[in-house]
Amino acid sequence: MAYERQISPTSIDELSSLPGLNCDATLGFVGLTATDMHPNEHNIIHHNDEVQQEFIPTRSVQSVMESSSSSSSVMQEPTVCAQLLSSHHYQHLTKASDVDPFACQENGGKPPLTGLQLAVRKSPDDFCFMSWNWPLIRKFSFWSAVSLLMACVCIVITLIARLPTDCKPHHAWWQGTIFYEVFPASFKDDNSDGIGDLRGLGKQAFYFTSLGVKVVRLNSIFHADYYPEGYEDVQNLTEISPVLGNMKDFNFAINTLHKHNISVVLDFPLSPFIEQLRLTEKEVPAETDVSVKETSWPVHTDSTTEDKTGRNINVEASNRINTKQIHNDNIVTNAISFWLTNGVDGIYLKGLECLVSEPNFASLMQEWRRITKSFNKGFGHEKIVMCSMDVINALDPEDDSRKVEAVLQNIDLIDVRLDIVSNGTRGLKTQVDKVVKGILFSKPGYPWIHWHMGSIGTKRLASQLPTANASLAAVALEMILPGTPSIFYGDEVGLEELKDPEGEMNDLKHIHHLSPLQWPAQHPELRFTLPHILPWLPLSSVSSNVAAGHETIVQTISKLREDTPSIYMDGVYKDNEKLPNYEIRTVDNNIVTVERSYPRRHSYVVVSNFGSQTQTKDLSSIYYGGEVVADLQGRVGRYLTFHALTLSAGEFIIIKLDK
Repeated sequence: MAYERQISPTSIDELSSLPGLNCDATLGFVGLTATDMHPNEHNIIHHNDEVQQEFIPTRSVQSVMESSSSSSSVMQEPTVCAQLLSSHHYQHLTKASDVDPFACQENGGKPPLTGLQLAVRKSPDDFCFMSWNWPLIRKFSFWSAVSLLMACVCIVITLIARLPTDCKPHHAWWQGTIFYEVFPASFKDDNSDGIGDLRGLGKQAFYFTSLGVKVVRLNSIFHADYYPEGYEDVQNLTEISPVLGNMKDFNFAINTLHKHNISVVLDFPLSPFIEQLRLTEKEVPAETDVSVKETSWPVHTDSTTEDKTGRNINVEASNRINTKQIHNDNIVTNAISFWLTNGVDGIYLKGLECLVSEPNFASLMQEWRRITKSFNKGFGHEKIVMCSMDVINALDPEDDSRKVEAVLQNIDLIDVRLDIVSNGTRGLKTQVDKVVKGILFSKPGYPWIHWHMGSIGTKRLASQLPTANASLAAVALEMILPGTPSIFYGDEVGLEELKDPEGEMNDLKHIHHLSPLQWPAQHPELRFTLPHILPWLPLSSVSSNVAAGHETIVQTISKLREDTPSIYMDGVYKDNEKLPNYEIRTVDNNIVTVERSYPRRHSYVVVSNFGSQTQTKDLSSIYYGGEVVADLQGRVGRYLTFHALTLSAGEFIIIKLDK
């Protein structure tokens, strides 16, 4: 055939002189005409006239020469030219129009014969993404990125805004807060009958707030034949004494206190019901269900009626109480459910130590705890159970280990009385050290301590201490101790016991310490009752020095306690241990110092003089100096040193120590 001769790569000129090879060709063989070709070749080109211009060079002629010399054996095939000139072999190659025209000029007008390109190009229509709406995709991607960036910025700002301003250790509402114990009949008379009542107590919620009180503990409010004189002779744990009001008045007081962020704990005197509890435990069948569902009570509504004595009672609750009593159910179980349903936040099981000898004491504790836990509504709304330290003291740690553990696992607060009168400051130190180093502080999860110096079962501090204003010093000292402090109504103003030198009221001697509260003289509208009304118990005297500034000083200490982990925390928790964070030092039997500390916090110390004379002491061997944060001499904010600290009788001072 005409084109089956061997191609000799002698020079570029010889190749360029071949027919159809010019600068516009893309392979150097594209420009062949029909007349220059073999008839068969003409038919091939004519048959492929749509693609005959798609012969594409990809390498220069010089590159072809070099590759030809290195692979001469391939070029020796007789049909190489015919195959190269066949148009259907080049349909996938680049068009001749894609060749840069300047390439020809650089080669002296000769075509840039670059050889064949092995990569195969696909048509743009063969890619699915070419049909996508790319403008819309770009807009969507842009605004998505912007939105994501803005969301990240908002999240960062929110996290920063929610960061706590300080790192205070967590504590529950009953841990480290101020309790205020009230005998309602002696607090505030609202209906002008000479006896304090529940509605009057609720209306004085602002007074509790002014003192920084967070929990009000109500002494016995239950029906007794001769209430308030015979308040201990309780007849029923679910019936309020009519002289205090009815359930509607009780709910008013509870709701008012809750609105002021004040919780309520109710005393449950168990002593009158010990025999009944023992009888119930022996006679109730094993299948009797005392679950919360069975013993739940309806919340009090306004649908009340009067019984034969004229008392307003909740008919539905009363009917259910009677039904449970008929079935010999546990009276304490019923009462706990009833009062928790009506808004009480905690129960103080007074006289629980009388039941420790019962075989099922541990199961009773678990049952009552299960009921209180069923009323929990999350953090900050837990229901608590209290008891006296006498319960722990009545049990043997070894022989009664199961009962001891039942108390430690099911009680939240253990009430401990501090006696500063009988044993002085040294005896106080011994008492506190014994409790803090005892079983209650052996594990972090055990109950907190509830301290009290005055209560319904003790004599008035102001009547026992050398000076009446020392009662406020005792309150301040108690508020600095690790644990939960409690103030008995009137101790903050130096309320004394009823004085009866002639013995005319010996029959009421057991309640001489429960005389009505005398409100501050600067607030005559807050008097216990109307001027022309005779109170149920004669008024006793108060210390004028204490009454003048008691609100301010107690509120200052309460605020300090609330904001200072060194004071409100009962220890330092480390490696599943609770380490004490206090130190009590006594200078003599009248001067006592209590230091409180916490890691990376300021330490605080209270110095109190429980003696009868003014004393000046050098405490520089223990402390150097600090800022006064609370006292009754107007020295708050001043810097004092301890080398010559002077305290009058019954005076105290709280100082923030240098770090």
